[in-house]
This record gives sequence, structure tokens and C-alpha cells, in this order.
Amino acid sequence: MLETKHWSARVGASPGVLEQLVAAAPFELPQAYLEFLAASNGGEGPLSEQPCWLILDSAEDVYETEINQTFHVDFPTLFVIGGNGASELFAFAKDNSGALKVVYFDMYNVDLETSVVEIAPSFDTLMAYLEPATT
Repeated sequence: MLETKHWSARVGASPGVLEQLVAAAPFELPQAYLEFLAASNGGEGPLSEQPCWLILDSAEDVYETEINQTFHVDFPTLFVIGGNGASELFAFAKDNSGALKVVYFDMYNVDLETSVVEIAPSFDTLMAYLEPATT
């Protein structure tokens, strides 16, 4: 998945950490996301789409954010997985049909109508937006 992408990878998450994350999630997490964390437990790289930079949190950080309900008061339906290094965060969200998509939002703008923007219909699509590695 990451071999051809410009990505600062980390050592993969352990199976135990991934099981803990799955248990804390409010819905079934995409298999591609879990496989990504097993290969690179977070990391960062440039996107070809706005907001142009992706920092995915480690499984441990995502777990802590979820169990501490860090964003639940203002963004109760979002499962935060990272950010862009500024005020925008990336999250999984279910659409009206129940499909899981990837969104980003301004954590300082609690108006869900103006803050939350779909970036990708799936985690695989988000990964496809990563810039190619340069040789």
C-alpha cells in the first residue's frame, strides 16, 4: 500500500493494540485502515487533495482520543484518526446510507454543516490521494 507513496512510516502496531482499538470503535473499522496501522502505526505525507497534508495518528493515540471522548461533545458522530498539523482533523463518519467515509473538519468550527467536508469515500481512496514517492 505505501511502497509507492511519499510517506514517513512508523513501525506497525501490535495485534493487541489493534484489538483494543477495534473494541473501542463505535462501528466496524475498515479492514484497509487496520492493515495500514499494522504496517505503519501512524505517519505522515503529502496529499494531492485539500488539505494537502495527512498525519495519521497511531492506534494508541486514536484509542485514547476515542475513550476520552475528546471530540464527542462537538463532533459526536466522528471517529478521529489524525490531522493535518494545523486545526483540521481527519475522521471516519457514516453517511445517511450507513457507508463509512473519510472526512476532515475544523476542530474550532463546531457547525457540522460548514466544518465537516468529505475527502474520500473510503480509506483506500484516501491512501490513493497520497503523493507518489520521488526517486
